[in-house]
Amino acid sequence: MKKFASMTLLIITLLFLASCTNSKKADIVTTMFPQYDFARQIVGDKMTVSLLIPPGAEIHDYEATSRDIVAIKETKLFIFTSLEIDTWIKDETKIGSENTIVLNLSNAYELAEHEHHDEHVSHPTKLSYQLAEDDHDHEEENRIHYWTDPTTAMQLIEAILEKIIEIDPKNASFYTANAHAYIEELEEIHHEMSEYLEDYEDSTIYFAGHNALGAFAARYHLHIVSLFTDFKPDADLTSAELISFVNQVKTANTNFLFIEELVEPKAANKIKSELAKDNFELTLLVLHGYHNVTKAEMEEGVTYSSLLQMNFDHLKLVLSGTSI
Repeated sequence: MKKFASMTLLIITLLFLASCTNSKKADIVTTMFPQYDFARQIVGDKMTVSLLIPPGAEIHDYEATSRDIVAIKETKLFIFTSLEIDTWIKDETKIGSENTIVLNLSNAYELAEHEHHDEHVSHPTKLSYQLAEDDHDHEEENRIHYWTDPTTAMQLIEAILEKIIEIDPKNASFYTANAHAYIEELEEIHHEMSEYLEDYEDSTIYFAGHNALGAFAARYHLHIVSLFTDFKPDADLTSAELISFVNQVKTANTNFLFIEELVEPKAANKIKSELAKDNFELTLLVLHGYHNVTKAEMEEGVTYSSLLQMNFDHLKLVLSGTSI
């Protein structure tokens, strides 16, 4: 009987430890991958950082669990993207405890001035869609996905650094050095990209899916045309839609189509297969919006910086017309 009781106690203890291991509780709790990455780059091994949304999950439909709310209440610093993205946050002044610093990143930056390198171009740079929309819609979309602009990302790192130092001033020099090193890493990619894309200013690239790269495109003076703005990339195509999209690709005379991360591109693959029947080669490449990463990518240690570099590498392939 005593042996049975001991085994029962052992099982309960193991289950409790397992639940603690899987807990989202940490010194810093974040709602999306960019701020999770920025925070962990800054704190190193000095503090713990957790990401509420599981790897591979869609952020736009995410609803916080009771465990998430507890983790936020018990954390020192809670960083969220915006009220538009994190719609489950109804009142940011009440989401944490009295000991929790809450940082709404959408209020933590100012849009850096855009410089158009082509002196002959007088119109303002903006995201282009296949369907006509007014300028306000473009600006609003860019504002919502503000983190895709690397110059904004650098400001976000500074804002997160400030709050981290506030909760742990003793290690301020350590955090500052880490933050500035990461900013320099992003600056290097940003400057290289800016110089390279000067030769491709106002170029058009084609995208199939939920295009969140408006702020990114505006920064580098690119036009991103959504092949199907109101169509889900993982949905099945009708015959009429397939014909329409195939014709759009042929008319654009492009051999590359960008797709979004974390979504099975069923529609894009169908278009690719249909074009192959006419010996028209179409290559699909990811243009990452940094919302989230897969479990495998998380385990590999992928960063905002590495995703930015991947986007740049893919853009070079498309704009230069290089074959893969």
